[in-house]
Amino acid sequence: MTENRIISRLGSNLHYWITGPENGPIIVFSHGATLDHHSFDAQITPLVEAGYRVVTWDLRGHGCSTPIGPEITVGILADDLLAIIDELGAEKVILLGHSFGGYVVQEFVRRYPKRINALIIIGCTNIARKSTAFNRMMYRIMPGMLSRMPLETFQKRTLTDLALLDSVKTYGAQAMKHISKEDFTAITMAGIAALWLDSGFGPDYVIPVPFLLTHGDSDRANGRVFPRQSPLWAARESNCRYEIIPDAGHTAQMDNPVAFNRILLDFLQNNVQ
Repeated sequence: MTENRIISRLGSNLHYWITGPENGPIIVFSHGATLDHHSFDAQITPLVEAGYRVVTWDLRGHGCSTPIGPEITVGILADDLLAIIDELGAEKVILLGHSFGGYVVQEFVRRYPKRINALIIIGCTNIARKSTAFNRMMYRIMPGMLSRMPLETFQKRTLTDLALLDSVKTYGAQAMKHISKEDFTAITMAGIAALWLDSGFGPDYVIPVPFLLTHGDSDRANGRVFPRQSPLWAARESNCRYEIIPDAGHTAQMDNPVAFNRILLDFLQNNVQ
């Protein structure tokens, strides 16, 4: 049985869902930009059957978590996540983030490392890497470019490299169709800031907990930046297990849930007490 809870924070009503045994290790899932908590439907049953307590949530401005509030940033979302974890009364949790959600959980780990048992990331880059002058320039001009783009074009471009399966693209279209142009732009700029700007982590930062880094073998999002950069990221992380999900695009956990779930459960069994 799944329980829906709501907390209000900084102008948004944050919805989250809990499934699984009360005494099980808690794993919290954070979805990608313009998607929602249903991104992880295929992970809930296998994890609950393995004894985990699964928590999914809609990031502010997504799904049921409306309104977006006065601002959306990775830092605000990391503190939204902390508020949910505190409401759960959990001392430590396992975090999983997909794409934009991967930046959120990285920021959370940096701010609150003692609250984490393990980290799983799907289709995301290392937020600690140094930004380039070109990316900083592009970030400055992006708001103007996005303001001139029709919402329908915006949505179509977002969906193009989302997944391999048409059913997943259909889900993505449904998830984003209720997001206004203003909120779509704000969410996109928050993601671009995490992708292109200096996070302030410092060049020597590494993930301090057991870390599973994954992406689909056919992830073409953002010019294939995730499969290009992931091997380099994994090589510098002492706690990292790196896995490529076969027959999967950017939403690897949806394109090939059987392969992804097998890797996820094996990682958890070997790294979480």
